[in-house]
Amino acid sequence: MVVDKKWYASKLVWLGVIETVIGILGLVATFLGAGSYTPESIVVLVMGALTVALRVWFTDTPIE
Repeated sequence: MVVDKKWYASKLVWLGVIETVIGILGLVATFLGAGSYTPESIVVLVMGALTVALRVWFTDTPIE
């Protein structure tokens, strides 16, 4: 039996959103401070986006 749930009820989506926000904030802070990007900020940003994409498009439990 598959139970639908709202997108905002997914912990994995929220984890990805938080990782993405942290990555964006790191990039903005680095850009404003030194004008260059750190590899760590880019990795966190990409990981957050991939986490959200994984949950939204590649898991079996549907979200609304």
